[in-house]
Amino acid sequence: MQSRLPQPPQRKFCAAWLTLATLMIAVLTFAARAEEPESLSPVVTIGVVADNEPYTFFEGRNPAGFSIDVLREVASNSNLVFDFRAGSWPDIYAAFLRGDLDAIDGISWRPDRAEKVLFSEPYHYREIYLMHDSARPTPTIEALDDLQGLRIGMVEDIFYRSEFADAGISLTTYDSLTSVVRALAFGWIDIAVGPKLTMEYLANQAGFRFLELLGPAPLQQYSGEDFRIGVLTDNLNLFNQIQAGLNAVPEEKLQQLLQRWQEFGGLTGSTGTELALSSQQRQYLASLGPVRVGFMDDYAPFSFTDGGRVRGLSVDIMNRLVDLTGLQAIPVSGQWDELIPMLKNGDIDVMANMSHRPERESFAHFTSPYHIIPNVIFTQDESLNYQNLEDLKHYRVGLGAGIYYEETLRQLLSNGTLLSFHSQQPMFQALASGDVDVVIGALHSGNYWIRQLGISGTRIAGELQLPGFSGEDLRFGVRPALAPLADILNQALTSITPTEQQVIETRWLGASNQPSLNTAELVNWTDTESLWLEQRNREIRICADPDWMPLEGVRDGKHTGLAAEVLELFSQRGNLRFRLVPTSNWQEAIAAAKDRRCDMFPMAMRTPERSAYLDFTSPYLEVPNVVIGRIEAPFIQRLNELEGGRVGIVEGYAFAELLRKRNPSLQLITVESEQEGLRKLQNRELIGYVTTLATASYYMQSMGLADLKVIGRVPADWSLAIGTRNDEPTLHGIMQKLVLSLTPAERSQLESTWRNLRIEERVDYARFWQILSLGLLATALLVYWNRKLGRLNRELAEANTALSRLSVTDNLTGLGNRTYFDREFSNSFQWCLRHQTGFAVAMVDADHFKKINDNWGHEAGDRCLESLANTMREHFRRDTDRLARFGGEEFVIFTSYQDADDIKARLNRFREEVANRRCDTCKDKGIDLTVSIGLALGLPTPEHTSAEYLRLADQALYTAKRNGRNRLEVIPAGQTSGPDEAEHPKA
Repeated sequence: MQSRLPQPPQRKFCAAWLTLATLMIAVLTFAARAEEPESLSPVVTIGVVADNEPYTFFEGRNPAGFSIDVLREVASNSNLVFDFRAGSWPDIYAAFLRGDLDAIDGISWRPDRAEKVLFSEPYHYREIYLMHDSARPTPTIEALDDLQGLRIGMVEDIFYRSEFADAGISLTTYDSLTSVVRALAFGWIDIAVGPKLTMEYLANQAGFRFLELLGPAPLQQYSGEDFRIGVLTDNLNLFNQIQAGLNAVPEEKLQQLLQRWQEFGGLTGSTGTELALSSQQRQYLASLGPVRVGFMDDYAPFSFTDGGRVRGLSVDIMNRLVDLTGLQAIPVSGQWDELIPMLKNGDIDVMANMSHRPERESFAHFTSPYHIIPNVIFTQDESLNYQNLEDLKHYRVGLGAGIYYEETLRQLLSNGTLLSFHSQQPMFQALASGDVDVVIGALHSGNYWIRQLGISGTRIAGELQLPGFSGEDLRFGVRPALAPLADILNQALTSITPTEQQVIETRWLGASNQPSLNTAELVNWTDTESLWLEQRNREIRICADPDWMPLEGVRDGKHTGLAAEVLELFSQRGNLRFRLVPTSNWQEAIAAAKDRRCDMFPMAMRTPERSAYLDFTSPYLEVPNVVIGRIEAPFIQRLNELEGGRVGIVEGYAFAELLRKRNPSLQLITVESEQEGLRKLQNRELIGYVTTLATASYYMQSMGLADLKVIGRVPADWSLAIGTRNDEPTLHGIMQKLVLSLTPAERSQLESTWRNLRIEERVDYARFWQILSLGLLATALLVYWNRKLGRLNRELAEANTALSRLSVTDNLTGLGNRTYFDREFSNSFQWCLRHQTGFAVAMVDADHFKKINDNWGHEAGDRCLESLANTMREHFRRDTDRLARFGGEEFVIFTSYQDADDIKARLNRFREEVANRRCDTCKDKGIDLTVSIGLALGLPTPEHTSAEYLRLADQALYTAKRNGRNRLEVIPAGQTSGPDEAEHPKA
């Protein structure tokens, strides 16, 4: 037998050491565990219903929704961690009863369930509501019998369907609530039935701002569902923790979360992602110069030309981006097939109404979509039952030329007749005349043209759904040379707050843009409405702003102004009386409305705060919102330029609330009345005053304030509606009908009334006869008074003329400002086009001007700009010469010419005179100054645009600076070469 060999001493020592180390590690590990809390936050598996927007759903792998937000608050308060498990209700309820889940969300109390389940207190009550199209208002529904004869839509097999069916109501059912809401928007049903929060969420997400809640469904058995958290009866400790966590959630927090999902899709309404541009991006914007933005001029309500001005949802979105970034944008309107070649050729920099397609990436960089529109099938054929494109094979189909789905439709409808139109109006005229059977187009744009053209009998046969196309995605397309701008615009889009997005969408897609009743006849009331009026002796109490002329006022105890004219029209049309509740100011009027001492405001704007006690009709009047300043104040591009100064606004006005949320750094000072605000501004107690253009014009004339002017525009207008007490829904329906009865001509007349208002002196004839009895003395006094009145009127006219002149004059140089340029530039181009004479545009820039400011100071720089402007005036005195300061040290000259060499010689003489004349700066010696000039000139043709000339002049100016400065460079209009091939006249 082999004996074991003795171990060496070293090996024994190592073994002992390893044993000791192991024991020490074990002791330390035990001690560390002993120091840990007795228990970490326990993980609780909780079942939630999948695809139940906006309560519970998943964005990728992340749970979202109102109920998810509530559960997270509960978890935070109870030191729990919820592990969300999603599925259908039958699946998660069965798993919960088996014990596979610790808790379940969204469960309603039932006696049969209470034997096995512990129920928390309800955190939400899901009410079943009715929704209607505000453009096709339905009468107030108080009982199920009131629904007889109406087309009612709801989800198939929904639990409350039986109660409608038992009442004999004819129903149209759909596979989902999303389909029900879209059916209401497309006019296939009159009323949608469903959960209040879910319908509001789906309508807002789809941009159907014209859909409104009508009221609770008049149900007895199934009026709603209570949302609770359930735990099995054998897990009392967990139930107590969850209930304690729910109790700790304040009611205000629950309401805040509910509003987020009702109105803003889960986002916070007052704040967006802060726009944080890098230093490189800011430098890029500063060096970019004006950007030409293309808008389709017949794509209402997204962009269209109205009175020479481009308006619409896309325009408002771009204006907000300009406000956020400081970008200078020049709108260029035209048809789609005109604007796209301009974008490709660089004649415009951005296209506003553009959908993303892979083939377009070669000439445009796209932002994220700012709105998605459903495309639908418009037809007058009652027999067309559209399910898919196969149903259109035997129809003549019209669509917009170049629309992103045109090629796809031509492939799928190869055997059909497809007609493309270059603009919207002739396409819908073809539908009206029967030249096409079907028009495929965007929902809102199509509805607009059907209303404008008065095409009766048109209906929506279905929604166009193509593989890979979820709808018409409106984006900004930026030409590749300006690729960094696309990223900047994309960042700015995320900074638009949900509240701002909602205001813009409601303005253009809401009820105010829906068809009116278009009748001047008496409005017909329902039985409910007639009873409501008879119970009040057909009298409605109103509160008004006593000092908001010409829009509204109280004089000698009588309601006056534009609002009074509207009520007079409504009195005749609805056989009503309106009684004024006297108040001394707007703040008292607001208090009276809150106390229910009056029933309505004839003229008010919707705000979140007012919505707590008022319902609002569709807006019937829009008035520009402006900033007034002293005559010497510079014009502003954005409100943040007034930061640090006191800005006035009347207390309680809608924009006071909105401005505090949108511009929290603005120092807003409230005043009691328009007169007080303007006086404080005149006395230099304020640097600006926010008001409407209508009231500013009125009070500046009536108070003789010739030393004030409009210095800027607030990027949102007053959308004025009728505000009714929200505890009287019948009254809201009555006033909504009256607002919708206003014809387009009447709405236009209302707008022209305040625009054309003039202050007139009145003669007091009673006093006249008293004075006449005094004889010759009275006659002399009358003559004296008339002369004095004439002098005052002349002074007022002169002041108004001066005010008008100053509004288009640069404060420093006395040349035209950007407002002057925007007004005159296109007019001058059109004049040259009509008279077939040459048109020249010269961009003038002071060389190395930053060095002058840095070395000599801004005061010296201002003196140099004044000297430059004086020299410019001396050299360009002809009747057709137009001079303007474009911004900073950049000026523009535009004029007509007969001889191209003559205009070049004039510009060179001007350039040489600037170089030879030293700026007087009150220093020991003057400052040398030179200018670089870029000239674009040519004979205008219908294919040219004024914007093209400006772009070429800007390119030529860039070439002049690159080639050494103090020189003139010329690019003839119509030249397709780049700036390197510009003409180089002798410098």
